[in-house]
Amino acid sequence: MPKILKECILKPVSSEHPPIRINTEQTMVGRSPETLIQDANCSRKQVCLKANLKDGYVLVKPLGMNPSVLNGKELQRNVGYEAVHGDTIELLPGMYKYVFEFIYEQTASPQDKSLNKSKQSSGESSGNGKHSHRNSSSAKRSREEVSPSDVTPKRSKGEAEPSSSAKRESKAKPSLSPSKEDKWESLDDKLLHIYTSAGVVASEKIAAYDMDGTLIKTKSGNVFPKSTDDWQIAFPEVPGKLKSLHRNGFKLVIFTNQAGIGKGKVRIEDFRQKIEALVRKLAVPMQVFISTGSGKYRKPRTGMWQTLCDSKNDGVPIDHARSFYVGDAAGRPELKKPIKRKKDHSCADRLLAINVGISFLTPEQHFQNLPDSSWMKPEFDPKEVCNLAANETLLSPSGALLTSASQEVIVMVGFPGSGKSHFVRNHLTPKGYVVVNRDSLGSWQKCVTHMEACLRQGKSVVIDNMSPDVESRKRYLLVANRAKIPVRCFLMDVTYKHARHNNEFREMTDRSHSIISEMVFNSYKSKFQQPTQSEGFTEIVKVKFVPNFTTKSHEDLYRMFLLEK
Repeated sequence: MPKILKECILKPVSSEHPPIRINTEQTMVGRSPETLIQDANCSRKQVCLKANLKDGYVLVKPLGMNPSVLNGKELQRNVGYEAVHGDTIELLPGMYKYVFEFIYEQTASPQDKSLNKSKQSSGESSGNGKHSHRNSSSAKRSREEVSPSDVTPKRSKGEAEPSSSAKRESKAKPSLSPSKEDKWESLDDKLLHIYTSAGVVASEKIAAYDMDGTLIKTKSGNVFPKSTDDWQIAFPEVPGKLKSLHRNGFKLVIFTNQAGIGKGKVRIEDFRQKIEALVRKLAVPMQVFISTGSGKYRKPRTGMWQTLCDSKNDGVPIDHARSFYVGDAAGRPELKKPIKRKKDHSCADRLLAINVGISFLTPEQHFQNLPDSSWMKPEFDPKEVCNLAANETLLSPSGALLTSASQEVIVMVGFPGSGKSHFVRNHLTPKGYVVVNRDSLGSWQKCVTHMEACLRQGKSVVIDNMSPDVESRKRYLLVANRAKIPVRCFLMDVTYKHARHNNEFREMTDRSHSIISEMVFNSYKSKFQQPTQSEGFTEIVKVKFVPNFTTKSHEDLYRMFLLEK
């Protein structure tokens, strides 16, 4: 007989605290007379719980100043999490531990109901008084146990009888059918490959996973597999966990970066066989997204997730509060005790979860219920830059002038992607400064010649090159000194990671822009020498990078983590 969830209880592990009934509206749990918790570290509203009897889970939202822990994972404040029967929560880490206990009741199926009716009618026709009395009380008991959803509510007087079409609409529910067969797709000039196995059903709840180091690991023990057969299941708990989530209505998804395919090191045909073999091994329907390049689909960028939301979930909106992502690229440092562990190669998985706004777990948390460990946050946070840029002055020191009333030379210094050309184009060119740029002229010798010609004409000049060291700046200072023209240095106040972020953003939003390799950034970084007035500059001016966006979607993209670490 089918079961329906009747009640959710928060049962304390310790007998010092009473059990708590979780309501379908809101139940605040924390320091209170009801819980008998008096610890000042536990807020009065430590966690907010809400029972969803229909879908069989409790929504957990931490509100307290100190963290709570669900199944060994420290929870983020004001983020929703889903708890099911048997899950454990600690209101404070290691303290006030409770278990979620769900109480179900049996309901009669339509076949059982029709069988009861036939038994009742046969009993009545037999004329046996005792049997008739027994069947009558049984029927009464059956009516009392019917789910409220099966009872037709009475209409008030004057309320119109619903039309037949309205009745049909009220009964109609969206039916999502599972995929009938395995399917491979290639999108965006083969930058993204998608595999959907038979039996996949769209869902508002997504259980998403990285692949290498999360679901599987190499048999050989190497970091990278020697062949497409060099893999095994990473944790013994993986198959059981995935099957449990599938039974509870989650759609299982894999997001994996595979740049080797794009570089020609791995054949896509061989990798497809590997994916199909993995899904067969796990014996559960899955959808797999494979990024083969360095663009918008590569984690932590959100292209794979966005494709899932936009076109690969049958139009079902995804509930971010009830979805999660599991990956081993979590930014964790090297660990020597109690168990030796290498430093994570990046934090792309954790940053993907942050970018899309869903919960993140490491494989050890998710599969083995181990606590999360510390991680190294990226040194560059684009959100902080956007917030600071709106409140700070463009130039420092604060008294520095943007332009000069008399003829001068300005030498720009900064990483590629630091905003030099944008600054020159918006602030100096409109004031009559002539731009000297190696990219357009072809060599530094031509830059010097053009600069000399402009100075002879009485024009102010801005050198829009990277100019990382003393040697590259000296040639322009010599020309200006011979002409007895003062020279200022404008240094872009942009770090290596910030410039890399800007470059990635530019490549994703402006395909006409030339691609700058990582080698160019590293070359500038190795050559860089801090400019000083002793070189011959009258002033060193730092220029703040102030992002300017043409659309809201561009601003949202810029605020995301685009680098893997």
